Amino acid sequence: MVSTPVGYKCRECAKPVRTALQYVKPRQWAIGAVVGLVVGLGGGFLLGWVLGFGFWFAYLGHGLLVGEVVRRGTGGHRTPGVASLAGVCAFLGAVIGAFGPFGLVLSTGAAVFYVRSNRW
Repeated sequence: MVSTPVGYKCRECAKPVRTALQYVKPRQWAIGAVVGLVVGLGGGFLLGWVLGFGFWFAYLGHGLLVGEVVRRGTGGHRTPGVASLAGVCAFLGAVIGAFGPFGLVLSTGAAVFYVRSNRW
């Protein structure tokens, strides 16, 4: 028996329960990957083709957009794995769009930061 703030519990019942947002289902991974790659690669191609090199604000927006799309595609999960998926999608889009080293880091970092931040 373990003493808890609400009384005594067995060891099994006293263990903290992980939230449902820490379990990402395979279907959610697939949806997040597909929408992330579509937005990441499509956005990277369009930014690289239309704007060219040097628009760091657009690169930041690209990363934030990819992060939001992947987060919503996985059902709102903010796990490190989902953040990594968003980073990979933004990275691939930045490579396709030839953002250069600064834009590559900025876009990828923005996607990972956006997914891991606890805004709401």
